[in-house]
Amino acid sequence: MEPGRQRGGSPTLAVCCFSWKRVACQAVSDHSFIYNHTLAKTLVEYASAVYMTDLTALFTWTCSRCNDLTQGFEMRSLIVDVENCLQAFVGVAHNLNSIIVAIRGTQENSVQNWIKDLIWKQLDLSYPNMPNAKMKLGSDSVQLMTFGQPRVGNAAFTSCFAKYVPNTIRVTHGHDIVPHLPPYFSFLPKLAYHHFPREVWVQDSDGNITEKICDDSGEDPDCCRCLSMFSLRIQDHFTYLGVDMEADDWSTCRIITAQSVRQFRQELAASNIIMTEHDIDVSIVEPSVQTDWSSSR
Repeated sequence: MEPGRQRGGSPTLAVCCFSWKRVACQAVSDHSFIYNHTLAKTLVEYASAVYMTDLTALFTWTCSRCNDLTQGFEMRSLIVDVENCLQAFVGVAHNLNSIIVAIRGTQENSVQNWIKDLIWKQLDLSYPNMPNAKMKLGSDSVQLMTFGQPRVGNAAFTSCFAKYVPNTIRVTHGHDIVPHLPPYFSFLPKLAYHHFPREVWVQDSDGNITEKICDDSGEDPDCCRCLSMFSLRIQDHFTYLGVDMEADDWSTCRIITAQSVRQFRQELAASNIIMTEHDIDVSIVEPSVQTDWSSSR
């Protein structure tokens, strides 16, 4: 396969919220995917929740961001990787008839995450064989929505991605700098990074939100690409559709994650956490240590 961009550590919706920023993807039976503001607002709230540092509140879905449009969500799996500052969860949203997969993107106070975001070297993709993997619903029933996504591969990569995950929407906000990285060079078509379709460019002015549905090129010159590099700002990356996308603690990523894991382990051991009616898998990866367990009522 032609080179794509290998990313790690950093936002990312089954509805997925992915590692190349904030993502929401949704496994449903309907194969059509038309942009809907209410759905986008719901998915961005899931993406926001994955940035919460209180693992107990996230595990029990009682965190300050675990309400509003995400009420009734059932947590099924919680994953934390202290070494790479990665946090994710999987669960069921009955009101959407969907599985939600949320993976935290770049944590703004993680130097490690930002360094990985800024590495632009393209690598050949070589996915390992995964004989035990299950994709029961098929790729055509996955709907993907990303928020503030950077370019992640060249034109060949994005063409392939669009073929296998056609029901994709990239939401970009105002003058957010991240969707412009790495820069797009039209004079290097085989090497330049290229967005896959379809972009929805959201702008807000004096409380009025406009949402422009862009063309299917992935690089619509009349959408956010029309902006001058000098007008871009990082502040627009931390709010999407009025939802806060920042971490709730400004400590160093690894330190706060390790502290959260320690507190979470203590509360689980002391049985201070009210268990749910269904099993919840917990996977915690610390330097040279990985722990997996399931909890149930």
